Amino acid sequence: MAAIAGFPWVATGKTYIQIKTVARHAPGAMPLKRTCRFEQAEIKKPQQLIFTTKEIKRKPLIVFAASSSDSNIDIGFASPAHIIMQLYSAINEKNLKKLEKLIAKDCFFDDYSFPTPFQGKKEALQFLDQLIACMGQNMQFNVEHIWQGDDFTAGANWHLDWNKIQVPFTRGCSYYKLSSDGDRLVIKEARVLIESPIKLGGVALTLFKTLTFLFDAFPAATECFLKSPHVMFQLLHKSYKIAVEPIITPLFTWYIRLLNFAACILAFTLKILYYLAKIFNL
Repeated sequence: MAAIAGFPWVATGKTYIQIKTVARHAPGAMPLKRTCRFEQAEIKKPQQLIFTTKEIKRKPLIVFAASSSDSNIDIGFASPAHIIMQLYSAINEKNLKKLEKLIAKDCFFDDYSFPTPFQGKKEALQFLDQLIACMGQNMQFNVEHIWQGDDFTAGANWHLDWNKIQVPFTRGCSYYKLSSDGDRLVIKEARVLIESPIKLGGVALTLFKTLTFLFDAFPAATECFLKSPHVMFQLLHKSYKIAVEPIITPLFTWYIRLLNFAACILAFTLKILYYLAKIFNL
């Protein structure tokens, strides 16, 4: 019978729980063996079966498992989902020593808000240290869901809270891949995608349709662009320098001078008005 078991997840080569069940049988019959494989485990708070980072300290890790009267379960180290909960808990607690134990030496941390990923444990910890410093005293991660799959993988979606109030445009989704380091799991790979504050809506679909049309109309140029985008951007930059910049730069310079002249006239006018008001006691 299916039931909820509150015990640490078995983290061996893959995310498996193997349970042997001996069914009631007639004399001479062979015992029945069943193997249950779980592709994913979901961590949920009490009301909506979802966990938050604050509940990690006082709530056991909940996984779904098949139970029987005679089960043989090999309990290993903590599950990938539990390690990810510890990660966000350490960030909220500003505990760098705890973070250091959770990050692998060859960690690859790719936050899509940055142009290049962070390579290695040192760069990843430097980034997390800067993130903690930017969060201040009242900002915290609120983890909404955590999933885990085979091969030591896990995913989480979250948002930021300030004094337990959700901050707009701070929703994010992260993917993690873990590896074993002795008798524990560490984070080897992280990919983070954060919500964009610019909501294009239908305009995004129009732009996407236009881009697809151009790709289909010029397949050779599209293939060159997709294989070497940096070369195309360098070509566009050189074209801008040669053809556009000589025209645009003088216009911007003239516009800035015009704004400065208008600001000087406005300041002079305000001084005159102030002087007249002072004379006539207005």
